[in-house]
Amino acid sequence: MTSLPLKIKVNLLLIVLGSVLLTGCAFKDIDKSVFVAMIALDVSDDEEKPYKVTLKLYEPTGSFTEATEPQYSYLSENGETLSEAIRIMESYSDKELEFGHSKLIVLGEELVKEDKNKEILDFLIRRPDIQMISWIAVGRPNAEDIIKMIPQGESAAYPELFNYFDSNGTTTPYIVTTHLFEFRRNIKEDGIDSVLPIIEINDEDQHFEINKSLLLALNKEPLELGSLNTSIYNMLSRSVKHANLLIKEDGDHFIANIDTVKSKYNVKVINPSEIQLNINISLYGSIAESHKPMINKNLPKYNEELKKESEEKFMAFITEMKKSGYDPLGFGIDYKAKVLHNRRMTVEEWKEAYKKAKVNLTVKPGIKSTGSIQ
Repeated sequence: MTSLPLKIKVNLLLIVLGSVLLTGCAFKDIDKSVFVAMIALDVSDDEEKPYKVTLKLYEPTGSFTEATEPQYSYLSENGETLSEAIRIMESYSDKELEFGHSKLIVLGEELVKEDKNKEILDFLIRRPDIQMISWIAVGRPNAEDIIKMIPQGESAAYPELFNYFDSNGTTTPYIVTTHLFEFRRNIKEDGIDSVLPIIEINDEDQHFEINKSLLLALNKEPLELGSLNTSIYNMLSRSVKHANLLIKEDGDHFIANIDTVKSKYNVKVINPSEIQLNINISLYGSIAESHKPMINKNLPKYNEELKKESEEKFMAFITEMKKSGYDPLGFGIDYKAKVLHNRRMTVEEWKEAYKKAKVNLTVKPGIKSTGSIQ
């Protein structure tokens, strides 16, 4: 040490003193925090405070093995803004509200229909502790009832509602899973529209029903997709692994159990104002149910029936999307990727061209078995 130059000694001394004088980090002890499981955003009955925020909080427990039933507490408050409601709720707890572990954000249906998406996104995106990978959904009739519902058989520390979206539980084609970052990207981007799942509670208040979805765009009336159209959207956009199609053709009545779906779609630009939508879908699977005996030698006939019926269903979905002006598959994005920016149509011109676009849709059927032992 004595051999070191004076300048280095002074710098080392300053570093040691600085380390001693530095304050502690901003993180608080875990027993000073309470973790938010879900966030519900609704419209309130108060005109001066139109936003209602409800938080579902995990109750601290010493051991999960001792907690035989899920335990939560709730905070709810109205505010002129979403931030104001949160700030007021922070005064209701002696602990810090920690949003970093919140996996699900539920928007009340009425709030969504009032086209408050821009304000909602602004709040959710600006808060650094809300994760962009959180799932987002629409609650019917409101978001508060959805997050307060505890279905029978729910385990402690992991709300059953998460299983619908995390791909570790059910894999039904009727559920759309949308993350917050996807919602933000599609709402802000011209050329693709957002699809959010709708969460409902059954009449007996015993379990959730999630088999519909809502198409959203800024400054536009939302469009609800029923169960069939939700599954078709999933088959086209996300290549779901399991789906069922009811086939009623030429006196046959059977269910095609599809275990592999492959879909490709793109835009073909014929000229600057004329476009074509090309969609190719492959369906592979077997027959799951039939009203009469089916034999393997008739598989070509059954495949033709599957092709005809499924093409009608897919075409009806695309036609409805064009007619309503919604583009959930992102044909507009594909168009922008293929045309130089100085040669593209304007947004309004693209919307008109999309509505008039010719659709070339082809289904390649692949029923491999009648599903019965002969």
